[in-house]
Amino acid sequence: MANVIIPNAGRRETAMYIAKKYGINTKDPAMREAAEVAAARTDEAVKAAGERRRYY
Repeated sequence: MANVIIPNAGRRETAMYIAKKYGINTKDPAMREAAEVAAARTDEAVKAAGERRRYY
């Protein structure tokens, strides 16, 4: 069975932002998927970095 991710509004907005910034053609399914993956990994990295910074 394939893993299916149904993007919510936040994920979709972030993916479209990435696509716009990098000039990705959203009509091409492969490039749209690449933008979605880049957006998801970026969000994960930001969340992980936020949890590790402790300056106290």
